Amino acid sequence: MAVGVVGYEGLTFLEGAFTMYENILVPLDGSANANKALDVAVEFCKVFHAKVTALSVIHHIKDDSDALSSDIYKGLSTKAHKIVESCRDQAWNQGVTINGVVEDGNPKQKIVEFAKENDIDLIIMGKTGMNAFDRMILGSTTNHVVRESGTQVLVVNA
Repeated sequence: MAVGVVGYEGLTFLEGAFTMYENILVPLDGSANANKALDVAVEFCKVFHAKVTALSVIHHIKDDSDALSSDIYKGLSTKAHKIVESCRDQAWNQGVTINGVVEDGNPKQKIVEFAKENDIDLIIMGKTGMNAFDRMILGSTTNHVVRESGTQVLVVNA
């Protein structure tokens, strides 16, 4: 196996020298930070020959109106599937095939659960996808994943 040096914005790896990561998870929400995390995951995939899974979670809070709730859910579902499809295309254009998954639930919990249930070695995610007000009220998804996941987490800032 040939060994070569690969650099990515200050990171240098010996390509093919070892397999540090086999299964990488990239949570996606359509934010610039999440897209940057995908770029980093694609580079890790090339270096470590890892399998990358892109996960988008539909966080739908039900209300009293089933009709309204159904319409909102359909919109959120469509958005989540478009995010995953767009990221698959982005990775494909860089020569990498990634698996895309869309799930329902609380993103904080789903990311941690998905990583545990799917033997994920590394989660690569954006620093934050929400605005300051949402972080203050809801808390950062990234912060929760870093604290609660038993998996290594690489936090990327766009």
